[in-house]
Amino acid sequence: MIKIKRRSEQKKEDTWDLESIYPTKDDLNADVRLVKENTEKLEEYKGKILSSSSNLLYVLDTSFGTERVIEKLFTYTYRRYDEDLTNDEANRQKGEITNLYTNYLERTSFIVPELLQQDEKIIRKYLKENSELEKYTLWFERLFDKKKYVLSEQEERIISAFSNSLNTSENIAGILRNAEIKFYTIKDEQEKEVEINNETYQTYVTSKDRRVRHDAFYALYRAYQEHKQSLAEALQGNVSKIVTENKLRGYSNSKEASLIHNRVNPVVYDTLIREVHKHIDVLYNYFKLKKDVLKLDDFCLYDVGVNLAQDEREYTYEEAKKIVLDVISVFGDEYKRTAEEAFRDRWIDVYPNKGKRGGAYSAGSYDTKPFMLLNFQGKYDDVSTLAHELGHSMHTYYSNKNNSYLYSDYKIFVAEVASTVNEMLLNYYMLEHSNDNNEKKFILSEMMELFKGTIFRQTMFSEFEEFMYDTVEQGKTLTSDVLAEKYYDLNKFYYGKDVVINEEIKYEWARVPHFYYNFYVYQYATGLIAACYIVNRILSHEENAVTDYLNFLKTGGSMDPIEELKVAGVDITSEEVFTKAMDMFNELISSYQKLDQ
Repeated sequence: MIKIKRRSEQKKEDTWDLESIYPTKDDLNADVRLVKENTEKLEEYKGKILSSSSNLLYVLDTSFGTERVIEKLFTYTYRRYDEDLTNDEANRQKGEITNLYTNYLERTSFIVPELLQQDEKIIRKYLKENSELEKYTLWFERLFDKKKYVLSEQEERIISAFSNSLNTSENIAGILRNAEIKFYTIKDEQEKEVEINNETYQTYVTSKDRRVRHDAFYALYRAYQEHKQSLAEALQGNVSKIVTENKLRGYSNSKEASLIHNRVNPVVYDTLIREVHKHIDVLYNYFKLKKDVLKLDDFCLYDVGVNLAQDEREYTYEEAKKIVLDVISVFGDEYKRTAEEAFRDRWIDVYPNKGKRGGAYSAGSYDTKPFMLLNFQGKYDDVSTLAHELGHSMHTYYSNKNNSYLYSDYKIFVAEVASTVNEMLLNYYMLEHSNDNNEKKFILSEMMELFKGTIFRQTMFSEFEEFMYDTVEQGKTLTSDVLAEKYYDLNKFYYGKDVVINEEIKYEWARVPHFYYNFYVYQYATGLIAACYIVNRILSHEENAVTDYLNFLKTGGSMDPIEELKVAGVDITSEEVFTKAMDMFNELISSYQKLDQ
């Protein structure tokens, strides 16, 4: 276990290189001044953007150039804050940049409505006559697609002005979940009293001691049951807000609004649910395996999360780097050299320190390194996280390198593909290179949990989310009883007859923050399904599999996300892609059964 140090005690080479963004405070302040100056200059063009092609060019170049600088400022200040959340100066600086961005958005909110309210013919004429505008052709095509959903400038301003107030439901739910709900205590494995809350629940519901699992499950959902009306009202308020805005904008329904906004055909959502239903027996097989391995007569929901195997092995960071570099060498010399650069040139903040943000992520801007935050502590999960976040950063690197700023930002729909490809390849690499049956069991268990939690659970969440929006769009109310009944029925379907569906699970919806994210979670499932198909092609040594994948990483935001996946050889609307993923899950189950005999 890694000792938790103070930030000042960390070795320089183990921290990210934020000085490469702004070597001095003066450099940062110069960019702040530039944003303020550009904001004022852009305001002068209100009502005049399409007076000439030169005006249009200036407004577009200046606004995108300013946003590029703002992203750089955000990258620096948010990464600096995340190093130590107790650093008041970093917190103040982050707040100033957030306010700077808010001010920019408010004062330039006229730009898109003004462009859309004018005759398209004028813009198309300017695009033809001014060669410097040619780079914006695709951007305008995408903008015109949204035209019928954009309101007048005054209406957009009103919606923008009410945005903070309309987020009240989500904020209240967050306060309830994280601060005001009185959670219950149980006795842990050593008979010590511990509170079961959102942070501690996972530790105790996966305990080897079944009594602890049982008590943790009932303690958590008892607390949520006592607040079911308040949390149902918050969820109703959030869904109603989104449904109302989407109706005002002219969308057929909220699912369509969310997916079209991300340039994803709604058929993808329907295909996901249909294909998961078709292959639900694979999940049932996994639960049967768990029940048999755990030797339980009755297999309950509080047994579902127990790991089938434990891994006591520890890794140094140097060992983790070597393993990950071996894994990604399958992508060729250029990819590996860049990954080596990531380790050498301090893209990564490696170890936990006092005050540092927990978890892990990859985040950067067009003009910075794609930084990675880790909290490496030497477990296999930390090695997997390193591979995962490196996948994100390499995706960003290739996107930025091969596209202009305008088309470098890939959509959320494909954002988890590269990271999951790395994670899956690591798992298969470890299985191939291990001579320890227990280690193999542990890795297989981790992989099967990934399938269960990412494909099936997130699809169940997606079904529940669609139900919520359909209910409100039909003029009905999301009462706590309506939500509980639907959630319970979905659990019965997804877990099957061999799992005891404890009544208390019907209140789990109350603790899931993703239900406030507006048709978001389905992308976790489609991302893993796409990654499985890519990994299968690579491991099968299919011709052009690696080349296709690298070309996919280079597309950035230059294509619609479904078309980008096709570059990698994946048609996410096809039955074959889902079947490959389910076959992979079945093979993992079979492999575990053979090792367990």
